[in-house]
Order: sequence, then structure tokens, then C-alpha cells
Amino acid sequence: MAYGRFNKVTGILLILATSSLVFCAGAYLGKAIFEPQASIDHEMQTVETVVDEPVEKVRVEHVETAKTLRNFQNLDELEQWLGNIGVLDISFNVVDQETGQHIQTFDCEDYAIRLQEKALSDGYIMSFGVIRSTEYNALFKQKRIPADKIHAINSVILGNEVYYIEPQTHEIVFVAYLD
Repeated sequence: MAYGRFNKVTGILLILATSSLVFCAGAYLGKAIFEPQASIDHEMQTVETVVDEPVEKVRVEHVETAKTLRNFQNLDELEQWLGNIGVLDISFNVVDQETGQHIQTFDCEDYAIRLQEKALSDGYIMSFGVIRSTEYNALFKQKRIPADKIHAINSVILGNEVYYIEPQTHEIVFVAYLD
């Protein structure tokens, strides 16, 4: 009788061990298969910017970049670059899907996307991000946004530091150290 229980327990343990191995192997293979792979080509490349718009449509824009992309070397280089680009040209037409009328919208995400595209075309790495009003108002001084709202910004890495950029005013604020 004890021998029968031993065989049952051994069988159950064998099934659990096999199931665990299969699960782990599946997780490993799934990560290897479905994880996005990034590569940087040192030739001219096109970077796609995908933006969810409030009307639930997606706009994909192609931006020609310099041969190699790099981070800004320091805060002085970033400030000089921002000073040289001036106010971004964001005049573009958007068609209202219901009325067919051309309207011009200049929302925060439009400024942030244009600033990111300009950086990429000049060979710099700059991210697009969205932050909540509480964080925005605590960091930025030139502009305030209403409570419970979100705002599009840009960010860059300078050595070991992360900075946010207000795309409409070019105000730069320190956010965090990476290490």
C-alpha cells in the first residue's frame, strides 16, 4: 500500500516538474520570439513616429535622420541646439472626419512630436513622453497646466542624467540620475 502511494506521489511530482520545464521553456522562447529587436544602422535610416490621437486614429510619419544618432553631449549643447531651432513650424492641416473641414490643431503632442522629429533629423536622440499635471507643475516653472490633465513633453539623456524639455517654451528641467 505504501508502495502504491509512493508511485502516485512520484508520478505527480514528475508531472509538475515536466509542466514547470515546459512553462519555462515556453516563456523563454516567447520572449525570444516576441521581444522587439532594435538595431542601429549606420546608414541613412527612417524613424517612424506613431502617435495615438484623441479620435483614436494613428498617424505614422517618416523622419529622415542623420547617418548616426547620438545623445546630446551636455546641457550646453542641448541649450544651444534649442536656441538655434527657434519656434517650430507646426502648421499643418487636420481634416475633421465628420465634417470634412480642414482645421488646424496645435496641441502639446504636436509640439513634442515636431521637436522629436527635428532632433532626429539633426542626428540627436530625443524621446516623446506624457506626464501628469502634478509632476509637470512641480518641475516646470514657465507654464502651468490644470489638475488631472496630462501633457506631452520630450526627454533626453545627458551622460548620467535625464532631463525633460517643455516643447513649447524649450524650458529644460532635471528629472533624475540614471545610476
